[in-house]
Amino acid sequence: MFIIIDAIDECPNSAGTPSAREKVLEFVEWLSNSRCPHLSICVTSRPESDIEDVLLPLASYLISLHAESGQKEDIINYIKWFISSDPKARKWRKEDKEFVLKKLSERADGM
Repeated sequence: MFIIIDAIDECPNSAGTPSAREKVLEFVEWLSNSRCPHLSICVTSRPESDIEDVLLPLASYLISLHAESGQKEDIINYIKWFISSDPKARKWRKEDKEFVLKKLSERADGM
């Protein structure tokens, strides 16, 4: 049995005690500690300290794509595709397209 939790960093980490993110992390920790022999858990997230604090001690395998160059290239390719396929974006000036591409790819932070 596989449980996949994608983008745990997007879970709210604000209002309430415990926050929704803390509840999810507690659930993952509980599942991991249940030692169910046929259970595999995969969690994806950007590297945020509160998430790493809980998940790193539980991890059997850790794969980090955060610093991979292909990730930024994928983001750039997607932005280029969007600008060339969106009817409104196609009408932008060349300088505006380049500015949007530059800023979005710089600030994407692996998203």
